[in-house]
Amino acid sequence: MNPTPPVTLRNDMGVVTCEAEGCTNTITRNAAGRPARYCSTACRVRQHRHRQQAAAPITVEVDIGSASSRGRPPDRAWLVRIRRADRAVIIAIGLRRRAADRLAEQLTELLTDTPPHKGAAID
Repeated sequence: MNPTPPVTLRNDMGVVTCEAEGCTNTITRNAAGRPARYCSTACRVRQHRHRQQAAAPITVEVDIGSASSRGRPPDRAWLVRIRRADRAVIIAIGLRRRAADRLAEQLTELLTDTPPHKGAAID
């Protein structure tokens, strides 16, 4: 015997959970207007930032660093940095330009799942 499903009214003002990732607060639906998706402005903004950052591309950059602060010769002042949106991580400092370019190329291949160039040795 199949139990009959509960009848829901078209204007049912049920209680739902906030759509923000990790938030378990409940939202009481109002009778009028568009239904709320988030329990607070903080949850809405946090979820927006999370979506924006997830959509931002990851880039690998080669840049010149400071040679004078560490006593490095000027030709060994290059650094490699990985960046996504407003966050960045420096991977290596004190490289020669050729080595920094090669490391950036390898990281780009790794992060984008592109096959290595023919004849390129993977260290």
